[in-house]
Amino acid sequence: MKQKVPGMLTAIENIISWYEHIQHGATVDKAVVKKNLGLYLKAEQERQHGYLKDGPYVSAKEAVTIYTATVHWLESHKFALIPFLLLLYKHNTKLLVLALENLKEVYLVKGHLNQLQREELALIEQAYGNPHECLSCIKCLLLIQCAFKEAGIEFLDT
Repeated sequence: MKQKVPGMLTAIENIISWYEHIQHGATVDKAVVKKNLGLYLKAEQERQHGYLKDGPYVSAKEAVTIYTATVHWLESHKFALIPFLLLLYKHNTKLLVLALENLKEVYLVKGHLNQLQREELALIEQAYGNPHECLSCIKCLLLIQCAFKEAGIEFLDT
């Protein structure tokens, strides 16, 4: 190694030294590489199990701070809320018809359809025949049922 960094761990110095040897054409023992990879994967798996067992390492107070900072950042960058449902959007029907056409193509490509697929195709064709009524039914169900998929954010420490 060309330079010594004060306070650097010996293990890290050895890794850097070994990397420099490899860079200059030293051979690499594949068995050692596989062993090291296996040890790394095992250690990573244990780290992830520990995280699942011990729970998130962010306290409730820290989570509130992160959430507040995110809200302030979004406000400072003038992010606007996305409206939930535009009831009078002029292209709604066109978009629904395009989506129905794509769904219909999937079924028409198949040669044989089972009973469930035939029923689904019949519903698609019924909606295709009267898209305005279908669209109002979809919007009504969305507003009444309030059954939404959960959205989340994951932070990875890679």
